[in-house]
Amino acid sequence: MKDTGAERRNFARERTNIDVEVSQDFAKTRGLMEYVSFGGAFISLPKTFKNDTIIKIKFDVPGEYLPFEGSARVVWTHKDKAIGIQFENLPESEKQKLEKLLFG
Repeated sequence: MKDTGAERRNFARERTNIDVEVSQDFAKTRGLMEYVSFGGAFISLPKTFKNDTIIKIKFDVPGEYLPFEGSARVVWTHKDKAIGIQFENLPESEKQKLEKLLFG
């Protein structure tokens, strides 16, 4: 039986099409967040990061004045074209923005 990853997920994920800025130290790159859940996201990028790298992510949430800004850990990479991230230590304000994005 093929492992789809669904058995390991703690949160349901939503299909999205949101531009995102990913940065580590002073290096920034832009990508596309294709899936997001309360626990993390799948982001297509022209440049990937090594597993366990801590990155900052930033993206606009419809209806919010300020963008979502948070830290995440890279948990997997896919052929230098995408990363899977797990959100880490999100402040309550960013959790609320994520909740608004996911649940309207």
